[in-house]
Amino acid sequence: MTAVTAGSAGPVRRFDTTASLLASVWLVILVVPVATVLTGDDPWWQKVAGTVPFIAFGAVYAVAFGVLAHTPARFSTRGRYLFWLALLAALTLVAAVTTGIGSAYLVPFLVAYLAFPLPPARSIAPVAAITVASSWAVFIAGEPYWPGFLGATLVSPVLVYLIAMASHRAEREQQLAHDLDQTRQREAMAVDVHDLLGHSLTVVTLKAELAARLVDTDPAAAKAELAQIAGLSRTALAEVRATVTRIRQPDLAGELAGARRALETAGIAASVPEASPAGAGPNDRLFSWVVREAVTNVVRHSGATGCTVELTGHSVRVHDDGHGFDGVAGNGLQGLRTRVTDAGGTLTVTSDATGTTVAVTMTGEPS
Repeated sequence: MTAVTAGSAGPVRRFDTTASLLASVWLVILVVPVATVLTGDDPWWQKVAGTVPFIAFGAVYAVAFGVLAHTPARFSTRGRYLFWLALLAALTLVAAVTTGIGSAYLVPFLVAYLAFPLPPARSIAPVAAITVASSWAVFIAGEPYWPGFLGATLVSPVLVYLIAMASHRAEREQQLAHDLDQTRQREAMAVDVHDLLGHSLTVVTLKAELAARLVDTDPAAAKAELAQIAGLSRTALAEVRATVTRIRQPDLAGELAGARRALETAGIAASVPEASPAGAGPNDRLFSWVVREAVTNVVRHSGATGCTVELTGHSVRVHDDGHGFDGVAGNGLQGLRTRVTDAGGTLTVTSDATGTTVAVTMTGEPS
């Protein structure tokens, strides 16, 4: 393992309550198969055996959406995703053994786990496979009520997938709208710079020509004109710097959205916060540069299949599961190190064959 800079900024492990709740609200549907098992005529031990897989599935499903970005910590992004998928699939198989056709109620949740976190291009094949396989299993089960269970294995998965596609599309449209707004702002600022320089340089040119004519006949007047030229130049330079600063200063929310879009466009599974965390205000600008530079390197150089961005009010961490690098920092990372150091923070870059982590922690704050 190559540690480019001494220091430590451990991974931020926060339970994503919002994602978990949005996913878990639909688990109320599992009351139907559980109630069916409990009200049946089977012995009590069979009722327990039939109920436990559904309860365990619901618990794992809720937890998975809350910790998918960082747990298990030793796994890559893809490894974490497959770990929770394997647990859910195993519990579905157990439910199939203990309750038979009643396990069909779990199929829409498997489809949701595939369709919402993954880009559409990656989720369509496994979703289709699960839908077809589960529907065929229900059909060959031959129970009297199998047509009704097709609602769980065929109709519900299709609806879930369509909702997921609509969600992905809405997110893309939101990103496009954000990009369009940024482009308009940059164009407006470019016009401001053009108009500002055009006016200022015209005045400076006229005064320079006047000073050239006066330098022999009226040196005092020529000197006054030169002083005015110097003043105009300083004012114009300050105005240009202020305008360019507005163009160059990144916005953290915009950088997070841009990072997600760039990673997904490159075919890299992205785990990126939807918004900047509470308390990050003083560090927003610095963290924007960190996210921009680190994600750019992931897209261009890492060969990664997954990338995770984690944020708190005092730290930012970007991790990818690519092939790593030899520890020689390029101009981008060197410039970023200067920004972080000047702001009173610590930049740590750790890389080996399993991936690279870029972490920034602000000095004097808890990590």
